[in-house]
Amino acid sequence: MEIKAALEKYKITGDYFASDYERENKVLAEFKAHNQNLSEEQTTELVNLLQSDIEISDKYFVADLLYLYDSFNRELFETLLIIAIHYIDSSFNRIFLRPCLRVFGTNEVVDSLSDRFNQANIIERIGISKLVYWLRIHENGNIDKLDHTIFKKANQTSNLIELYHYKLRYGNKIKHGNNIPDNAEDLIKVIKGNKEYEELLFDKLGWTKNIQMLIENKGIQTDLFYVPPFTLNEGEIIVINLFNGTHFYKTEMFLKDLFCGKTYHENVIIHKKMTFAEHFRESKFRYIFYPMTVGEYLKKNANPASPYALKIYETEGINKKIKVNTLTGSPRRLLSLYTTLSNTNNIIFDLVGLGPDGAKENYKIVKEVVKKGGSAILLDGYDDMKNYCTKYIELQWTQA
Repeated sequence: MEIKAALEKYKITGDYFASDYERENKVLAEFKAHNQNLSEEQTTELVNLLQSDIEISDKYFVADLLYLYDSFNRELFETLLIIAIHYIDSSFNRIFLRPCLRVFGTNEVVDSLSDRFNQANIIERIGISKLVYWLRIHENGNIDKLDHTIFKKANQTSNLIELYHYKLRYGNKIKHGNNIPDNAEDLIKVIKGNKEYEELLFDKLGWTKNIQMLIENKGIQTDLFYVPPFTLNEGEIIVINLFNGTHFYKTEMFLKDLFCGKTYHENVIIHKKMTFAEHFRESKFRYIFYPMTVGEYLKKNANPASPYALKIYETEGINKKIKVNTLTGSPRRLLSLYTTLSNTNNIIFDLVGLGPDGAKENYKIVKEVVKKGGSAILLDGYDDMKNYCTKYIELQWTQA
């Protein structure tokens, strides 16, 4: 199989990042089986794909493929690092970094990044600082050289945006850290009216202008898992894959409480609280003697002024006298979802207990709300929706 044919199949299947999550991508595995070593011609093709501005999926293909190889040349190594440095999403820049770490080792990567940092412009210096976390959790070698290089620059620069990004990685270890904004919203307020800073932040670094940020997650580390950094803005839907299993419910409730502002975490800043679409529950006594009807549920929980308050009645067979506990999974979940949407357009939800059709229906409803200026986080156990969201995040387990 040639690279062009493998790339086309890779895009059709849409199974991106499988290698990063230690899952098999059959297209890439087939290519590797027929090409145990990359030829000079194939290497040139891969470098050209990385350097092309046509489609980001071309770059994903190269990174995912190189996870499978125990060796590749220096040109691919340097090109991957450049892509990692310039990749905006700090939760996924690792996909270009990890093949380099695997083949060349941490020390070689750190040396290269440190040398590049000393010659880099401000955009590249910020990009390199975003790689620090993924370097630090790699088991082989240390990153002291890069840390010292960044600290030295942090003590020399007065650029507030640059210092803000260094503070994200090192906290108040940065000189005068207390004078640097702690979150994105404060940074935007501080630089307002400064044309140089606004051009750097919005035009060059790709931050969103005049869009309300609801959640700023700088990275959630627990004893068991890590949630990579992300921001949730209005008009966005984020899927966080917790992976299905016995841990799912406890992890979901932990994150739900964080993102709804019910519990505190130093790395999670809530600019606007979200609402979780709760599953319907009633006491055993009421279930037996006085089951709640759809009409009662809506009267108690829905906002009657919203069109979503009566939306459930468009579902065949449902009226206000129907007992909620008699509804099957999909209609019952729709009742909860519509009720939540009658009160807010900023929600956290899941698809637990739904079949494929019900899951797609619920997701489609939320996505339409998001298109109109809402925002949403789906806490899911699978990756079915990863190609239909604004940002896709996977939980990084640190303990089996």
